[in-house]
Amino acid sequence: MVIAGLARLRLATALAAGMVPAVMALAAVMALAQPARADEDTSAGPETFAGVSVECRDIRGRPVRTYRIINLGDVGRAGVVNRVPIIALDPNIMALLPDKMQLFFYLHECAHHVLGHWMAFAPEHENDADCWAIRYGRDHGVISRQDVEAFGPVLSVSQGSAAGHLPGPERAERLLKCYDDKPHEVAQH
Repeated sequence: MVIAGLARLRLATALAAGMVPAVMALAAVMALAQPARADEDTSAGPETFAGVSVECRDIRGRPVRTYRIINLGDVGRAGVVNRVPIIALDPNIMALLPDKMQLFFYLHECAHHVLGHWMAFAPEHENDADCWAIRYGRDHGVISRQDVEAFGPVLSVSQGSAAGHLPGPERAERLLKCYDDKPHEVAQH
């Protein structure tokens, strides 16, 4: 198929240029190159987590498309493929999380787009995305301090990541500090 061949070429180019992580590029490009399957859902409209309808727009105001991809290898990933901003979520991992954590992880991935993190990689981007997500949830009344406290036991098993995610206990503590920071205006998405 010509489209699949072009997708592989774009994937190879992106990987060679170091523009996107390998797993994200593979999942996103292949999702764009093939018709949707029964185990894969895509949308560019509002998403609902914990009964909250949210929609993500990137730093340029463009809508971010959400893909649900089984065996993604992580809860979620954010990236840009063929100039299309995307969030990829693993529905099997998301289903294991409390509702408010699902909302947090979606907002975390959205934050990468809102903050323009796809332009250049930096380890502090993960902490920045965490804080943006928590503050957005707080400022919009959809994540409470009690919700953030409840994230601690779930996060406690995480060892962190080379990408910049803190180990679970440190991440949980940082999320509470972000929540407790004085309210400030959060960029719309």
